[in-house]
Amino acid sequence: MGLLAPLGRLLFSVIFITSGLNHFFQLQALTAYAQASGVPDPRLAVLVSGGVLVVGGLCVLLGVFARLGAAMLAVFLVASAVMVHHFWRMEDPVQAQNNLIHFMKNLSMAGGSLLIVYFGPGPFSLSRKKRETSLGGMKLGTPLR
Repeated sequence: MGLLAPLGRLLFSVIFITSGLNHFFQLQALTAYAQASGVPDPRLAVLVSGGVLVVGGLCVLLGVFARLGAAMLAVFLVASAVMVHHFWRMEDPVQAQNNLIHFMKNLSMAGGSLLIVYFGPGPFSLSRKKRETSLGGMKLGTPLR
């Protein structure tokens, strides 16, 4: 059962890492999309959000500063939902439905991120290995209180 945590971290983080890299590979297209959505300073926003996605995704994947990485992802996801996927402003019902799906997906993944913030990375994480070694093998990873 302990393998579920690293598998979950892998499956959860892959979308953020690949999407973050895509922010750099498709900078012009994503900048245009952000600009059309009314995001302030769209090029900088795409670059910063790409960095947040890659770093946050890697933190979660590796379990190093996983809580911080997950918090970064949660902030990005909520901001992106509100700033980019504003389905309530769209007149075209197909476009509105598509953006509602993305809006809800972002909120759902923000909820998953917050669970990682609360519970931590779980077993087989690099930070846990380092802490257990430095604390004489004591098991850590309890929820924040």
